[in-house]
Amino acid sequence: MKRVQLNVSDGDHVTVGDVIQCSANTIYPPVSYYWQQYVNESWHQLQQQDDDSDDDSSGSMLRLSTVGVRVMRCVAYNVVRSSRYNAMSENVTLYVVEPGKCIR
Repeated sequence: MKRVQLNVSDGDHVTVGDVIQCSANTIYPPVSYYWQQYVNESWHQLQQQDDDSDDDSSGSMLRLSTVGVRVMRCVAYNVVRSSRYNAMSENVTLYVVEPGKCIR
């Protein structure tokens, strides 16, 4: 696994309820994912109850549930012969607004 890709770009404006997706460039051996958000100058892993996908072969989806500016990244990992391999997406800053509104 060498690359993790998000379906959003840095600076995107999205709405509450939108889903962002992360996928790795390999599905075998099985890949697991987790999401992190940058808060108070450190990365924090998000609780997986926001994860809408139980099928890791298609990646991992996260439904955005709160308004605000969020700095996010996705981490993919797999285990091969007792060794863990990680790949991380680029950091993205998302501007999350209520549906029908925009940030000025």
